[in-house]
Amino acid sequence: MYSPTRNGLRVGCDDKCLLRHNGLSYQCLLENISISGALVCLQDFKQAAIQVGDTCGLLLCTDPTVCPGEYTSRVTRLGASKIALHFLDIASETH
Repeated sequence: MYSPTRNGLRVGCDDKCLLRHNGLSYQCLLENISISGALVCLQDFKQAAIQVGDTCGLLLCTDPTVCPGEYTSRVTRLGASKIALHFLDIASETH
């Protein structure tokens, strides 16, 4: 889907991922992704834990030992169970 206010074409997904914030990890579902960011859905999400403007990490799998990298992101929007992220950079691990 295309929106003139977004920086890239978003691709719908339904994959599990991991959001890291302040030393905690949250399992979530990747709703859509683009070159500039992603929208993730969390079950039992307590909004007070994460705020707009916070920095967090997104792993595109649920096992950090096999993920190729972590996308450093900024929270740009919050909904009842959704978090919109803007990618800042990617940190790759060398094995």
